[in-house]
Amino acid sequence: MPIALRHLAAATIAAAALACGPASAQHVYPSPEAAAQAFADALARNDVGALHTVLGADWRRFVPAGEVDREDIYAFLEAWARQHKIIPEGNDKALLSAGDGDWTLPVPIVKAGSGWRFDPRAGADVMRTRRIGRNELAAMQAALAYFDAQREYARIDHDKNGVLEYAQKVVSTPGRHDGLYWPEESGQPPSPLGPVYGGAKAGEAYHGYLFRILKAQGPNAPGGAYDYVIGGRMRSGFGLVAWPAHYGESGVTTFMVNHDGVVYEKDLGPGTDAAARAMKRFDPDPSWRKAPVPGV
Repeated sequence: MPIALRHLAAATIAAAALACGPASAQHVYPSPEAAAQAFADALARNDVGALHTVLGADWRRFVPAGEVDREDIYAFLEAWARQHKIIPEGNDKALLSAGDGDWTLPVPIVKAGSGWRFDPRAGADVMRTRRIGRNELAAMQAALAYFDAQREYARIDHDKNGVLEYAQKVVSTPGRHDGLYWPEESGQPPSPLGPVYGGAKAGEAYHGYLFRILKAQGPNAPGGAYDYVIGGRMRSGFGLVAWPAHYGESGVTTFMVNHDGVVYEKDLGPGTDAAARAMKRFDPDPSWRKAPVPGV
């Protein structure tokens, strides 16, 4: 699905979790097709009154001001123009599909008496599932990007001390190349980690996930337990743990990777944040499994 459509989906779904007002303000349509057409027409005209009628009193939460720009709306309307259809789900529910990739609007159209209306509340679970799926995929890709960046970083003696080593931080100290990312500088090689990963502030979530470098490995890792840092230099390997910033909302699964490049995953449960922050070593015991990373 195009990025802009994902943005529109995220906005509509996130709002659906909050949309709990009465449905009485909504118009009931004779068919799912009529409801879908009314939604597309309201978006195309940017008609506030029509959106209120189609989506109900909480339409501002359904399409939040400031979270969806006109490009997102245009992307949806272009997809709608290429192809759209109604996908029945039983006798009382239907989904709106738009575009060549059959992207579906997360909020269903449901039977209401003798007609049909959108049901934002029912889209909340779909919202969560889609958001978590996107974030977990991004976390796995970030873990592999970290793996590649560390290998690239260690090819150059960045501090001219005669020792090739791995970076012990993601973002470099200003004016230095002691991390995997540094701002572009004239006459200097680009950083191994691009700004899409390295530009985030320390402690800031990336696609709903937090990351921390691991500087040792435990007995369950290939090669057994040992420290990666020797004499203050991380020379013997590297690791990383990635965990959801908000368990159950921004993600569920925690991921680990080390210098072997194999991503492991585990659901650490509601105590994920504390458990992940307490991790000091890459130590995938049998409760961890290899993550099915797409394309790998």
